[in-house]
Amino acid sequence: MRVVGRLVLVLCAVGGLLVPAGQAAASSGHRPVCSVVWFDLGNTLVDTSVPKQMSYMRGALEHLRLLRAVGVPVGLITNVPPEWGATDAERAAATKAYVDAAWVEAEPFPWGWFGDRVLTPRSTAESKPSPALFERGRELAGPCRSFYEGETPAEIAAADQSGMTGYLTGVPDRPAYLPVWRVLVPFDA
Repeated sequence: MRVVGRLVLVLCAVGGLLVPAGQAAASSGHRPVCSVVWFDLGNTLVDTSVPKQMSYMRGALEHLRLLRAVGVPVGLITNVPPEWGATDAERAAATKAYVDAAWVEAEPFPWGWFGDRVLTPRSTAESKPSPALFERGRELAGPCRSFYEGETPAEIAAADQSGMTGYLTGVPDRPAYLPVWRVLVPFDA
């Protein structure tokens, strides 16, 4: 898949999208673009349809690689039982262990690509589609734009209402995942 990542870099460079943010902003009159793409985990990135046999959803790994290749940070906003830990870090560790125990792919899931951007509900009231996790994601993204990709329409609506840009995955007749160019260009371009 290295070839795919290089192809995206070449296409972006040809399109002028990878000009350093300051130069792009100065030359175009637009603010620098900085984005974070948040994902739901189950049935957006990870296929959970077969118990104890988790794998990538079709195209998920390639999409993550493309975002990584162009330098866009990614995060997870996922519902897990609040009892899985007292902190996001503890609940994230429990989520990783749960997924890893059922993972069937040759390569492990790339948890490191998400860093500390794994948000989970602190209480049942914070579970999606409640706006709480989306608001925390926007706050963690700071001045960067936040996008959210998921398979549940109610969660996409909640993300949009929280100020993120939502993208419903798995819709027939359109890209399975948010086209990467959309996170690279200013909204006012």
